[in-house]
Amino acid sequence: MIFKNAHELVDLIKKKELSSVELLEALLKRVEQVNPQLNAVVALDADRAMDRAKLADEALAKGEDLGPLHGLSMTIKDAYSVEGVVSTGGNPVWKDYVPEKNAEAVQHLVDAGAIVFGKTNVPLNSADLQSYNDIYGTTNNPWDLERTPGGSSGGSASSLASGMSPLELGSDIGGSIRTPAHFCGLYGHKPSYNIVSEVGHLPPPPGHISVGNGLSVAGPLARSPEDIEIALDILASPQEQDSIAWSFKLPKARSNKIEDLKIAVWPEEEYAEVDSETSSLISATVEDLKSAGAKVENATPPFSFRDSDDVYSKLLNPLMIAGAPQKTLNQIDEIAKTIKDDDMSSMAKTARGASLLARDWIVVNAKRQFMRQQWRTFFENYDVILCPVCVLPAMKHDHRPFHERSLMINGKEREYWDSTLWAGPAVMANLPSTSTPIGLTESGLPIGLQVTGPYLEDKTCIEVSKMIRDVRGDFRIPPNYQV
Repeated sequence: MIFKNAHELVDLIKKKELSSVELLEALLKRVEQVNPQLNAVVALDADRAMDRAKLADEALAKGEDLGPLHGLSMTIKDAYSVEGVVSTGGNPVWKDYVPEKNAEAVQHLVDAGAIVFGKTNVPLNSADLQSYNDIYGTTNNPWDLERTPGGSSGGSASSLASGMSPLELGSDIGGSIRTPAHFCGLYGHKPSYNIVSEVGHLPPPPGHISVGNGLSVAGPLARSPEDIEIALDILASPQEQDSIAWSFKLPKARSNKIEDLKIAVWPEEEYAEVDSETSSLISATVEDLKSAGAKVENATPPFSFRDSDDVYSKLLNPLMIAGAPQKTLNQIDEIAKTIKDDDMSSMAKTARGASLLARDWIVVNAKRQFMRQQWRTFFENYDVILCPVCVLPAMKHDHRPFHERSLMINGKEREYWDSTLWAGPAVMANLPSTSTPIGLTESGLPIGLQVTGPYLEDKTCIEVSKMIRDVRGDFRIPPNYQV
């Protein structure tokens, strides 16, 4: 039961073949069984959740339907404020923060009938592709305990993949939804920019409200694309402060017939070289799609990967470094004075972006808007583009300072932050992108690809994700966590 998809569980509840109380009891038992190994669920609200589960069952007995998630118990990434539950963002400064209200996205899920029973682990300030912090420690990947489930929604992914939760809410500015989904064999959707409220996300600090920084988004993780679609329908709405004046409705997928779609595949990039097993599985997926009738061809966007990454890093790093100690900012400003224009190392990109003057940011953002229009033209000829989620499968835990970490890609040493290269294009251009599992490496680690589509056409991405699922197979339960 615990590995059924969220929509299947809700159907069972509404048919009175499963009670909300029974589901919550099963999930709490699962947490008790497997969380000591994984350390994914870091805070529980079991008593209040049980009260809400009883109310959901009572409502159903009266013929009342609480919504598309009626009585579904789930966990929430600890980057979101949850009313009455300690919410830390992985930051020791906020370790005692207990919000008085839910983050707006969390409230949408609750209003749809969901029951939040726990919080899942994140890195400090959600600023790493590994999920560990000084409050709760390290979260492990259920496919291999020596490896990370990813970050920053790593606890979310580990919880889902191991059967502790049927649905999760993540956030993404550098692959923080898509990469954990890729590392754990799940579906994760980075929505079009600003269609899901981030009000109540940590960071910024409690009391400071994020209403949009130009890059980051909130979105769902799940074990099926159908659950992703249901969750997105619930989550997608204006921020509360805007809802008095406007609303929107996402368009349907361009088609649900595989033979009607024209799919682009982003060919291999020397600038963002990908592990050979990942490339092989993507190639196999392309052949399967062709065999199923899809029109698939290699196609690159009308600008270089390097140029896209340059714009992305200049927009990203001022956000990531904001709030750092003045001494750190001074050091970065000094480094920025010495770097060469052609230096695209992680340190150079960080310094170049973090020291950007406001007048220079205006120019960079104008380049971003021009690239967005080029993407719009691209998607007049193609419905989606397929590309890697990350340059490699789940990496082993490595908690050294960032500048001391590195990756091995096809026998070559690469910088640690190269792990975010393929996450950047969709973020920079505000595009929707669905991380979709496509198979396992020889050593048994999950691999995903991302389905990126036109701005606001999220449902096309999700529909193609369903098609890939149909030709490549569904979510797989990690071998040591089967029931």
